[in-house]
Amino acid sequence: MTTPPRLELRSLSKRFGGLQAVSDMSFAVHRGEIFGLIGPNGAGKTTLFNLIAGVHKPTGGEVLHDGIDVTGQGIDVIARRGIGRTFQAAHTFKLETVRENLRRAALLQRSYAPWVHFWGPRGRSERENEEKAHQVAAFVGITGQMDQAGGALPYGQQKMLGVAMALMTSPSLLLMDEPAAGLNPTEKLAMGTLIRRLRDERGIDILLVEHDMRLVMSLSDRILVINQGRKIALGSPEAVQADPAVIEAYLGGDHELA
Repeated sequence: MTTPPRLELRSLSKRFGGLQAVSDMSFAVHRGEIFGLIGPNGAGKTTLFNLIAGVHKPTGGEVLHDGIDVTGQGIDVIARRGIGRTFQAAHTFKLETVRENLRRAALLQRSYAPWVHFWGPRGRSERENEEKAHQVAAFVGITGQMDQAGGALPYGQQKMLGVAMALMTSPSLLLMDEPAAGLNPTEKLAMGTLIRRLRDERGIDILLVEHDMRLVMSLSDRILVINQGRKIALGSPEAVQADPAVIEAYLGGDHELA
């Protein structure tokens, strides 16, 4: 029996009033893959992420995770199924400690109910979450900051905390929205190394949106290029860089994709 792709989109579409934000989008992210998604501003990348993550319901088409139809499911259901997400901006509880940020992130794995957020897991589950928090903090390199407020961390460490929070939900697929945004060259290098480790050491497949072309080209096994909500190219980084239609659509024909 053939193993299904980690993620598969079938003719996915989304319309907001008179705007067709995503149109007939079909592709698959395979197991063991870092899959890049690029396109100019307004191309539909964020909308596509929101459709996969359960923020928006599609107008048409399907989203499958490990062969299971999850189309239109809510954010909490999607997270518990194993689809995690990081955000372009550092997305943390600024006034809470790193430890508390990680504890709250773990609640997404539990049954969604209002009282969970006030009281949290108890007993053995709480101990397990504490152990897991230390493990993921060590993995991303912020163990020494467990008792610091999330908002007090340097920006690069806040982005690492965002990755750690996503790991607390035990994802099999991680949607990463511009993980290098706002980072200096050293921090970008560290983020690139972390993304590879997520795939190689933890077996997490990656769907990556990134404007830093050098980073996305060096990390991705395959790259999908979209423009105005439509797919215009899909292939290896080398093939995409050489595609005249991609260069024209993404950079107006004035620069090189490198």
